[in-house]
Amino acid sequence: MFVYLRKVCVPVLLALGMCTALMADNGTQTVPADTDPDYMSLLDDDWELKSGDRVVYEVLEEREDEPMLLVVNGNGDLRVPLIGRVEAQGKTSKQLAFEIKKELEKEFFHRATVVISQREEDRNRGRISVIGEVRRQGEQIIPVDSPLTLSQAIMQSGGFSAEADRSKVSVVGQGEQQARLEIDLGAMLESGDLSQDPILKPGDSVIVPRTDQSKNQVYVLGAVNAPGLYSIRGSNFTLSQVILMAKGFTRFARKNKVRLVSKDESGEKVEREIDVGKILEGGDRAKDPVIKPGDMVIVDEKMISFTG
Repeated sequence: MFVYLRKVCVPVLLALGMCTALMADNGTQTVPADTDPDYMSLLDDDWELKSGDRVVYEVLEEREDEPMLLVVNGNGDLRVPLIGRVEAQGKTSKQLAFEIKKELEKEFFHRATVVISQREEDRNRGRISVIGEVRRQGEQIIPVDSPLTLSQAIMQSGGFSAEADRSKVSVVGQGEQQARLEIDLGAMLESGDLSQDPILKPGDSVIVPRTDQSKNQVYVLGAVNAPGLYSIRGSNFTLSQVILMAKGFTRFARKNKVRLVSKDESGEKVEREIDVGKILEGGDRAKDPVIKPGDMVIVDEKMISFTG
């Protein structure tokens, strides 16, 4: 969960504003405009940012704007609204926030309260997700000092469920339309030969189907609250219904560009981008595509990145 400071910061900000006004009315000295607010001192000052890190960025004075998810690019830079490219690599969230504050106050704000925060999993160790027939679905962080293999990921998920088809465990890479690997993990574990145990890459999704029901399942990956394999019944199951089965979009989901990967009549993979947000808001079911067994739904996250 994101560690936001808004709930703490805004009341403090209001309180400080009231105190300042009272002091001014009494003829006493007001708080100088360049005084750093105490709550920015609470920002993390330990973790040094690096390429691939993701941060949640917010300026509290921009009350109508939602927090933004930004990514540190391969050059170690962060693309920040209003001021553009900022060097982030090697700096802590606190250091970076005060640097951005200084730039914003040059011409955009009289006083800017910059909040930069991170989830533990957004730090650049890399993440994978395990969905389907395991005891605990969800994301895992790749260790800093060692690789993460497929069998280790399954074990960290609590192992297979009783309904798991261990012979058809697949790995889908980030942005890929189909499985990079499909392996009989059950046979490999029974043999004890882990020499062919695949090493997972950042962004991989491990999918464990259910025995005898894989033909009726669809894959839902990415920025939904409950990614996984879902069984569908009937011939009129739609994309928006599948999203709702997955407990809806996360806060940073790219709702207007949901990717639906399916096979055409010749068996070729076909990818379409669907504005599911508009379908859900407007109720236009005519534009809500019907889902077929074996389809893959991929919901990307909204990010602001800079690749220059």
